[in-house]
Amino acid sequence: MSFYRALSKTLIKNYAAQRAVIPWYQQEGQQLSQFEQWVKDTLYPTWFKFVKGPYERYQYEHTVADLRAYGLMFDDAHNNNEPIVERAIELLPHDLAVGRYRRMMRAFEMNTKKTHLPVEEQNYDPMVPYLAPFIEEAKFQMQEEQELLNFHPWDRRLYSGPTTGFGETTPNSTFSCW
Repeated sequence: MSFYRALSKTLIKNYAAQRAVIPWYQQEGQQLSQFEQWVKDTLYPTWFKFVKGPYERYQYEHTVADLRAYGLMFDDAHNNNEPIVERAIELLPHDLAVGRYRRMMRAFEMNTKKTHLPVEEQNYDPMVPYLAPFIEEAKFQMQEEQELLNFHPWDRRLYSGPTTGFGETTPNSTFSCW
């Protein structure tokens, strides 16, 4: 028997064995010990009720109050320099883009003047995600571009010239390059 025939038989046998393995997301959960089950049943609900739940509620209410004070939406607080957010902002319709710009400029002006919106204008929900569908579309577009251009992160050259390749845009802008 030739080498390649023996190799293909071995590979097929191993492939059949691997196909029989259940994927991790379909496997049943691992059994907890008695102590872990006791913690899950008695300790965790109490911790969630008195510590984690109230803290997360406080954080949420505090964020909502801060956004309402300046008339902002939650999606206005995203970092504009992230590539996905940049692409999503480019995809925004004109009316949403103008509204976003005006909200941010109003918030900047109120912040510099140390003022807040009047209370009667703070009656809105700042957590409505107007940018989320455009962020998803931007993710799909960027993924498609990377696939079409055959881009792989491991193909990127690190330390070529005065830049490291870790995201800086100007030469010698980090401490890792002198």
